[in-house]
Amino acid sequence: MKKLFLTAVAIAAVIAVGSAVKPYWDKYWLGKDLEAGAVYGTKNRLDHTREFLLNKLQEEGYPMGEQNLFIEKDAKNTVTITVHYSDKISIFGKELKKLDFTVTATAREVKAYY
Repeated sequence: MKKLFLTAVAIAAVIAVGSAVKPYWDKYWLGKDLEAGAVYGTKNRLDHTREFLLNKLQEEGYPMGEQNLFIEKDAKNTVTITVHYSDKISIFGKELKKLDFTVTATAREVKAYY
């Protein structure tokens, strides 16, 4: 009986840690997707960049819309993409904490001179 209880506690602890780490893991990968979008944006127009990013975010399953996505491009083709969104830590369907994130990625067009 003691062994069964310890197994249940260990499983619950693993689920709790996984639930607590997931929003930060998602933030990391979202940052990588935004970096790819910023690089894409250095060679393409803003509307194409926005469409590219929205499609990529929807494919990955991020619950973000166009209102959360801000893209800026200057005359030197430096692209800055910022996303504001909220996520939550929940265990077994109960929300423990709401987290607000801001992720920013910047890329500058690189011209190779040989």
